Amino acid sequence: MQAAFRPLRSLIQVPTRGLAQSSRLQSGHNKWSTIKHDKAKNDAERNRLFTRMANQISVAVKLGGSADPALNLRLAAAIEAAAKANVTKKVIENAIRKGSGEGGARNNAEPCMYEAIGPGGVAFVLEALTDNKNRTVSLVRAAFNKHGGNMSPAQYFFDRRGYVAIQPPASFKDYDAVFEVVSEVEGVEDLELWEEKDFEAREGFAAETYEVKTEPTATNYVATVLKERNFFVRDVGIGYLPKPDMMVEIADAETDKKHKKLLAQLDEIDDLTEVYMNLKH
Repeated sequence: MQAAFRPLRSLIQVPTRGLAQSSRLQSGHNKWSTIKHDKAKNDAERNRLFTRMANQISVAVKLGGSADPALNLRLAAAIEAAAKANVTKKVIENAIRKGSGEGGARNNAEPCMYEAIGPGGVAFVLEALTDNKNRTVSLVRAAFNKHGGNMSPAQYFFDRRGYVAIQPPASFKDYDAVFEVVSEVEGVEDLELWEEKDFEAREGFAAETYEVKTEPTATNYVATVLKERNFFVRDVGIGYLPKPDMMVEIADAETDKKHKKLLAQLDEIDDLTEVYMNLKH
């Protein structure tokens, strides 16, 4: 079994620390002041989530070659994920237009990729959708420079692979039953059961999610075939899988602190759509 591959999660999740007493005092003892502070923070996080999901939709249109979710399974999955996160219909429609190039120069966003080495020698491949490459690369470079990393070749730490996240029909009782069907599809390289379950159960489908690794050129074909065989396709894409023998661990607390601060700063860059690392968890 190869290393775990998780490109479809939220970009980065960093545990938040409890507020120190001095931080609490900045809002004083006024309850309304605290509520307004929390609302502003939540609104900012919500806006970042919406921006990120909109970028995922635009990327799906560009890379999937169609603005029609019936013909572009990656787009269909991105739209469903956005809808589940309560992204508005208007934001979704604007993202589709952006991905298809409608609207002139303001929608002239391009996908791009960056490579870097972070604290502790962790390799990064970062994907973005941007209408200003100079702005985005400056933000990414500043984040790595600030936290002890640098922009540097890193693709060789990874293999480029396609992925199709699926939920089988409810009649499929275990891994072996899923494997029997999936392994017959040309272009499939591996099958992995996710540890977590989708507790928002879809009628007629199992709660378990499986990730099918594919040859990059076969990804859309595999997704289409599995959909025809009554699997629910949660996500489709092509990303970077860390090579098992080139994964690293962060051994000390100070490096781990730098790493988490770097992730937090990267999380503030709205243009980033995916972040891949060769870090052992």
